[in-house]
Amino acid sequence: MRDLALIVYQVRRVRAFGRLTIRNTERLSISHLYFRAGKLVHCIGNRGDIRSTLQELQAWTQGMVRFERGAITRDVTLNETHERLFEETLQRLHRSGVIQMPTVPCVVEGTAVTVSETQALLTPLEWRILIEGTRRVALVIARLVGSQEALAVLRDILDDLSTAFPLFAHLQFSPAGYLQLADQTLLDRYPRNELLEGFSALIETCFYFCAPLVGEREAHTLTMQALHELAPALSGLGVLRIERPLLSQG
Repeated sequence: MRDLALIVYQVRRVRAFGRLTIRNTERLSISHLYFRAGKLVHCIGNRGDIRSTLQELQAWTQGMVRFERGAITRDVTLNETHERLFEETLQRLHRSGVIQMPTVPCVVEGTAVTVSETQALLTPLEWRILIEGTRRVALVIARLVGSQEALAVLRDILDDLSTAFPLFAHLQFSPAGYLQLADQTLLDRYPRNELLEGFSALIETCFYFCAPLVGEREAHTLTMQALHELAPALSGLGVLRIERPLLSQG
């Protein structure tokens, strides 16, 4: 519970997709907060709507927190007003000594422009590795649900990710599972780190789609078998974790 604000900060910083579960066994209360590209978009709790959930949360002194990347929902019921209410709740919990607020590094004025101007771009070899890697992950989904259903799932995943990663709005999956980009010059408009972050989210979301179908362990095994010799290269790029994904908790 003490790390709640830190987990939320990390979710926002990397614009993660997933579900934040907050559980209090003493109060017999549980809430699921869904994030899309780091934004709070939906809440499910046994105390009613988001306002009732946050109001009760302010009185907590202990609890368990877990964030599951890739556990997404299509529902979008919350907006910036609810985000502010959530932030106010975190601040109150901090003032009560229940949670610890993260220390955010200061930003020196003017550095953002310098960084963006010198940001490295993706190399042609890295792009080919990412395309082949996603093709193999796409084939895992096709193996589990069939090629037609897999294509629909992959299109939905791209659509969801395009909110946080604009290049994905220009990508589409071919029936063979290849990601296609009609205008290759678009790659020069996006920093390498941003694209790698996007492909990391893509692969993780595909994994979490498979996990409920065959179990997390089997989904990991199938994914690693499909990637095979590409796994070290993808891991080196930072878009794949060789070990089974761990759930953040506090």
